[in-house]
Amino acid sequence: MNNDRKGYCEGSREKCSVGGCPLFGTLGRADRQGRRRIRGCGDPSARGRRNRAKGDSKARRARKRLGLGGHLTRHEENWGGYFRTEIKAGAQVGPIATRFQLAKAQSDASKALGDIRPFIMVAMPDGTTKGIVLMDLEEFAEIASILTEENRGPNT
Repeated sequence: MNNDRKGYCEGSREKCSVGGCPLFGTLGRADRQGRRRIRGCGDPSARGRRNRAKGDSKARRARKRLGLGGHLTRHEENWGGYFRTEIKAGAQVGPIATRFQLAKAQSDASKALGDIRPFIMVAMPDGTTKGIVLMDLEEFAEIASILTEENRGPNT
């Protein structure tokens, strides 16, 4: 058994946001400076790495679901497809998701039996005449694939 698997977190103690730092636990892989941290380390560097990995993971899932090219890049600007994409994840999208779920629940409560139309939410912010459309990723991917098949035509 590896003796250095567990130990005290080696993250930046003065910048750590977790009380009782340094914490003891299973150490992860070493960073560029050779420091190993435990899961949930509050060091800003560790938090940033976790946030980036989470965002990249969600972006990969969305890209695959939408059938977009650009699998060798993490930058949405370089993805192919018929539309530009920007993926957001984490706490910043919590309020948007809450509003979408509440609006969908309201719509579902009054939906007619047998109505199979997909749900979209249109947000109309004050001070603008443009709306923002929100839709479930699975339903959007189905609609996008239908539209792209129609645009390709029978001879392609």
